[in-house]
Amino acid sequence: MSIRPARVRAIVVAVLVLAFVIPWTYAHIAYSWDWKEQSTGEACTGRYYLTPYDKQRSMKLGTISDGRLVYIGISGKVSMGRQIGSFGLSARDDNDHFDFLGGAEDLHLGDTTTIEGVGTFTLKEAHSGIVWFTPNPGKATFCFDPDPTFTFRDFP
Repeated sequence: MSIRPARVRAIVVAVLVLAFVIPWTYAHIAYSWDWKEQSTGEACTGRYYLTPYDKQRSMKLGTISDGRLVYIGISGKVSMGRQIGSFGLSARDDNDHFDFLGGAEDLHLGDTTTIEGVGTFTLKEAHSGIVWFTPNPGKATFCFDPDPTFTFRDFP
């Protein structure tokens, strides 16, 4: 059996089509399930929205009662129609030493967690990054209700 140029072209075209169709189909399924979660109500009334402008960097959130600056890192994704968000908190002292304060992984839409001395975080929404062959880190928005002892940094 000889491989003719027409057959080679057909194989190459088929592989290229599959390389596009498979991730395109995955992305549309992940974002378009009929049972996709819907946000209900306004969960952040009287609270703060937290969403990163750059998913690779931590944001300064404020200071805890002992004066240390608190940083937050946030990520999000959509998996099988479910919005999932995670965050981590760390405190920096004057010697540039970071201590892990707490966080949460794989919170679903509307889930809430409280970090003592910082406040309460509720997942408002999450988005995946660009989806091709692997899930990429995305962004999430949390509602933040600060603890009375926490000083929120409400400026950029």
